[in-house]
Amino acid sequence: MIRKAAVLGAGPAGLWLAKTLLETYPDLHVTVIDRNITSGGMTASFSYRGLVFDFGSHRLHPAASHELLKEIQHLMGSELLERPRNGRIFLDGRFVKFPLKPVDLMLNLPPSFSLGTAWDLISGPFRKKACDSATFRKVLISGLGPTISEKFYFPYAEKLWGLPPELLHGVQARKRISSGSIGKILLKALKAVTGSGQLSNTFYYPAGGFGRICEKTADRIESLGGRIIKGSIIAAIDIRDRGMMITSEADDGHSEEIEEDFIFSTIPVTELCKVLSPRPPERIIKSLGELSYRSMILCFLELDIPHYTEYDAHYFPGKDIIFSRMSEPKNYSNSSKPPDRTGLCFEIPCWSTDTIWGMSDEEIAEIVIKNLELTGLPTIPVISSFVKRISHAYPSYSLGYRIAFDKVDDYLKNIGNFVTLGRQGLFAHDNTHHTIEMGVAAADCFSPETGLDRNKWSSRRAEFEKHVVVD
Repeated sequence: MIRKAAVLGAGPAGLWLAKTLLETYPDLHVTVIDRNITSGGMTASFSYRGLVFDFGSHRLHPAASHELLKEIQHLMGSELLERPRNGRIFLDGRFVKFPLKPVDLMLNLPPSFSLGTAWDLISGPFRKKACDSATFRKVLISGLGPTISEKFYFPYAEKLWGLPPELLHGVQARKRISSGSIGKILLKALKAVTGSGQLSNTFYYPAGGFGRICEKTADRIESLGGRIIKGSIIAAIDIRDRGMMITSEADDGHSEEIEEDFIFSTIPVTELCKVLSPRPPERIIKSLGELSYRSMILCFLELDIPHYTEYDAHYFPGKDIIFSRMSEPKNYSNSSKPPDRTGLCFEIPCWSTDTIWGMSDEEIAEIVIKNLELTGLPTIPVISSFVKRISHAYPSYSLGYRIAFDKVDDYLKNIGNFVTLGRQGLFAHDNTHHTIEMGVAAADCFSPETGLDRNKWSSRRAEFEKHVVVD
């Protein structure tokens, strides 16, 4: 009989898992442990001098299941807003509306791009289909053709994931690019314009910042009797006995040992294996070296104007611009507060070993402002700036990642009363609604009497493999 369960990580997957467990099994003692002082992980929000910022650009997409959207709407009430998407891509020296629209794609870009796109559409049926083991480059050339691949996706891919397209696994393309051909991109764009189909040109966003979803979920967990330990890292997990022992260490040096009957882990799989006792075999440690998480620097600027642009997000695929995306949170929530100032968030993908990772906040802000000038956007009246760093932003799929992950995953599957899930735990690319659904699914596959139904969980994981990220 399982009486106590721990959830490692207070991101969307971990919090919705804990919430569902407590709602289903009121007598189960559930403890959530997270290294951050706020709930939400990368989907958290924070306030700075009256401005609300997210850790990058986040949206709740209508592509989420009807059941999940209904539950989130019930949780959030009037806080959850439906907002129109209004973004732009800096492509070939020009800004183009995003999501892509046929008119912009064909008419508002240089003739060479438009003609190339048209030819790629015509020649698409004659291109050789990429095999399952193909590289990112081959998958995109096969599906999209060379024009959009070379001008947009290839430079953007290398910027985001730190590897050239010929050294990225094709799964990276299949997981992150939902439109596999030019025809599908145009069809998707037409559906967005008309509002037909599953995808529309809107998104959901909480009035107080995206992190409110996780904050409200955390409140629900505590109201059900669950415990959330914040600002505490997992220093050790002893898995030798039936009753597992977790050692957590807070920033103030205080440590706590927590004995649990079952552990759900959503923390990065590479970090998880480092704290397991006994230590995993050498072949597993070696495989971890093949799994790389891309890091992210977030540079925030406070501006002395009510709004900078009318757009919620700008995308910059070119390698000549250091940041990949710029977002203006006030435009996500349609907020007028504060009335005289706005803020911008710039996302800079990098490795934690890169020089820029160790630069000061002032140095990074200076680089960002100089790069922004290259785009032709207005000069920004900056009041203040600061930086936050995310060491494990998302996985980078090298050509050998699949074999390495399968070895690690098989090892972890054989640990009794233990399961990994979530974006970090399964080394997966997913939207927030995917990770929430994963947490709910894990709870659905669990019972205090029998533990985790491994066959049922395996079936659900096969469904997760089909997830494609919605941009």
